[in-house]
This record gives sequence, structure tokens and C-alpha cells, in this order.
Amino acid sequence: MKSALFILTILSLGFVACEKDSDNNYFPNGIYKGSFKRYNVAGSQEAQVTISFDYPNWSGSSNISRYPALGKGTFYSDNEVLKFKNTSVWTADFDWTLILDGAYIENRKGDSLIFTRSYGDGAVDMYKLKKQ
Repeated sequence: MKSALFILTILSLGFVACEKDSDNNYFPNGIYKGSFKRYNVAGSQEAQVTISFDYPNWSGSSNISRYPALGKGTFYSDNEVLKFKNTSVWTADFDWTLILDGAYIENRKGDSLIFTRSYGDGAVDMYKLKKQ
């Protein structure tokens, strides 16, 4: 009886591990280009951005220095939320909320990817990208 329970536990863990891996593998890797803008903030600009996704890694650049602050790191997608970990080194002389890091609401249609994050003060970051 104990060995059957042990085998069932091992199989259950295996299914959970496989399911988690398959969730990450469906994200369409590639180079995405588009725009970033912080809405509901006076004087905000629209930046042209490029982000390369190669699960679990990403890297990006913007035509405006540190707006947004992209760099590089790792990511995870569950088809509703994109979670970024930014591994770049940053100086303290700019708004760190502009660093691509943490959880964003994800919306994909075809080769288009939009992800957003809202702040308590009404500001909203929006990335609108298209796979190249």
C-alpha cells in the first residue's frame, strides 16, 4: 500500500512538472517590434521598442534612453500574465518603475502582443508589439 501511494505521488509530481513546462513552451519566441507608452502621465512620450523572446530569456532596447528601461532577463507566460525578471544593472538616476520587471497583463492575437501594467495613481504602461 505504501509503495502504491509513493508511486502515485511521484506520478502526480511528474504530471505537474510536465504541465508547467508545456505552459511555457507555447509562447511564440522571436523578435517583436512596436511601441511603449506610459498613459495618464503629463508629457509622456511614445518610444519605439524591440524585444527578443527566446524562452526563458528576453532582451530589449528602446529608441529613448531608459524609457522604458529594458535590458535583459528572464520571463514566464501563462497566456494571461507575462512575468519578467530584469537582470540588468541600473543606476539610481531615473524612475525605476520604467524598468521592465514584474507582472503584466498579456493579450495576444495572431502575431500581435500587447501587455500592460497599471499603477495606483492611474498611470498605465502599455507595450504594443508585433512579431517580425
